[in-house]
Amino acid sequence: MMIGISLSIVGGFLDAYSYLLKGKVFANAQTGNFIFLCISLARHELHKLHKYIIPIFAFALGIFVSEVLKNQKFVRNYDRMIAVLIFEALVIAGIGFTGTSFSHDMINSIISFIAALQVANFDKVDGNPIATTMITGNLRSSMINLAKYHALKDKKYLQSMIKYFIIIGSFGIGVIIGLLAIEFYAEKSLWLCELFLLFAFIMIQKEERA
Repeated sequence: MMIGISLSIVGGFLDAYSYLLKGKVFANAQTGNFIFLCISLARHELHKLHKYIIPIFAFALGIFVSEVLKNQKFVRNYDRMIAVLIFEALVIAGIGFTGTSFSHDMINSIISFIAALQVANFDKVDGNPIATTMITGNLRSSMINLAKYHALKDKKYLQSMIKYFIIIGSFGIGVIIGLLAIEFYAEKSLWLCELFLLFAFIMIQKEERA
């Protein structure tokens, strides 16, 4: 659960960063990018299409790479998740150093790729399917569990619903932290994500030892 909370905060932070600093593009929420893409297409604003197509493609590529890794029998889940966290931490550190040196499209595509790696490799909390980079699926799952609790009065469904709400709230906290950090530190605000990734890294190691 603590890993899910930490990564959800990172997910919200990355969306705030890409939207506020990188041309109002969602690094994680590809539904939003697809809506913007269709609106631009309808308005014949063809010069804007690449702005939304690139992160959508990068996110899709990240999911594909993750699934390929999952299908490699010689790669343990623990090793895969640790590798994803280290890679994400290094990329975020690099963007914090060089974010102004590259185009918005480049940065957004990189963030979308690592966001896809995160959501694909950390997709369960206590056995419940979870998304750490968006809230739509979590909101749906929370209401499904609430309906099951209403029908069956089994507290495990109520507990699952609460966990989903906590993950959703964590994402929102990440957005707020991102907004406040960006106002003070601009590009370097991204380094704050490293603290939450480090915490997730430590928690995964503790679980592996246990």
